[in-house]
Amino acid sequence: MTDAHPTNADPGRWIRFALVMLPVGTILLGIASFGIWQWKKDQAADRSFKYALALRRMLSVEGIQKHADIIRTALNKPDRNLSIPGYLESTMGAENMGYTVRRERFGAEQSIIDAELTGTRRPLEVVMVLALYGSNAAQQENTALAVAEALAVAHQLTGEKVVRSLRFAFIPDTPEALKKLQEGLQRDGERLMHLLVVGGPEVASIEGISRTLDTKAKGTRVLSLPATQTAQSTLESAYQLKALLLEAAEIP
Repeated sequence: MTDAHPTNADPGRWIRFALVMLPVGTILLGIASFGIWQWKKDQAADRSFKYALALRRMLSVEGIQKHADIIRTALNKPDRNLSIPGYLESTMGAENMGYTVRRERFGAEQSIIDAELTGTRRPLEVVMVLALYGSNAAQQENTALAVAEALAVAHQLTGEKVVRSLRFAFIPDTPEALKKLQEGLQRDGERLMHLLVVGGPEVASIEGISRTLDTKAKGTRVLSLPATQTAQSTLESAYQLKALLLEAAEIP
C-alpha cells in the first residue's frame, strides 16, 4: 500500500492572503464605522430638529410685551451687564427655545450673547440680527422693544433649516463689545453677509458699527430697522424682520 503524501503547505500563500485581506478588512471596517457614525449623527440631528420645532412660538403682542417688560426693568438696574445676558442665555437655551447659546465674557463683567441656526450648506456665511443695550435712559424703551423683537423672531424660527447661518447677537452698546464681535467672526473664519440692526440706532452708531465690522470692505449688506414705540408696532416690525432673515439666510 502506497502511503498518501501530505499536501505541502505554502506559507507564502497565507502571507499573501493576509497582506491582501487585512487592509481590505480594515477599509471595510472603517467604511462601516463611518456609516454608523453618520447614521447616529443624522438621528441626533433629526431629534434636535423635532425638539426645536416643538418649542416654536408664534409671534404675538403678549410675547413681545413679556420680554420687553423684563429687559426694561433690567436696564434700570446697576447690574444690567449681568442680568440681561443671564436672561438672554436662559430664555434662548435648550429648554426654552432650543438653541445652543454662546456667552463670551470680557471687560468689566460684560458679555456677548449669541445663538444661531447653523447653515446647512454655507455655514461660514452669516446673516446676523444685532441688538445693542446700554445705560442711555433716552434709549431704554427702544432698546427693550428691540431686544424683545429679536427674541420673539428667534422663538418663531427655532428649528428652521437655512442655507446660511442665521445668528441672533446681543451686545453692550460699547466699542469694546463691537471689537470682540469682529474678533469672533475673524477667529472662526466667518463672513458677515447681512447685518440687520434692530432698535433704530442713531446714524453715528450705525457708522461706528460698520467701521468696526469693516462692512464696506467685506461687502456686508447693513440694514438699520426703525425703532418701535409699542408692542403692537414691534409685532409688525417682527414680521418684516422674519421675512428679511429668511430671504437672506435662504431656505433649502
